[in-house]
Amino acid sequence: MPAILENILTTVQAEIQALNLTDIPDSHIYLQKVPTTRDFTSNDFPAILITPMGVPKINPQEGTNLRDQIEYPIGVFMVDNDNQNQTINRDKYLTWYEQIMKKFRTPRLAGVSSIVNSFVAPGTVVDQDWFQVGEYHAGLTLWFISWETR
Repeated sequence: MPAILENILTTVQAEIQALNLTDIPDSHIYLQKVPTTRDFTSNDFPAILITPMGVPKINPQEGTNLRDQIEYPIGVFMVDNDNQNQTINRDKYLTWYEQIMKKFRTPRLAGVSSIVNSFVAPGTVVDQDWFQVGEYHAGLTLWFISWETR
């Protein structure tokens, strides 16, 4: 049986694939341990990177004698080879960000039964540091709240 976190990652990947984002084939929606384009070639762009982020939280005030509430952060990063162009693809990039954010505003995650709630923490829409080196990077964090049996 896969870990709950692995189920969350693969379900997020499937739901983003179902969005049919412009110019991003399903094969370019990657699950990674940490977000990186280090080994990417030009053929790997554009892409979505999905990774565990930071440290899950255990909320003792929401637990019971039978279960714990664990909050899992998942990073979703949109990346492309942008060549520091200020106008080309801007609307496409903003649309990707908006579509992904809207998709995960719902409180449950279909396919992961322990998830009882979720929320989106918006992140950088255009990372200026990556823009300066010719890549578009944007990201947000999805938080999934899981009730898990002790």
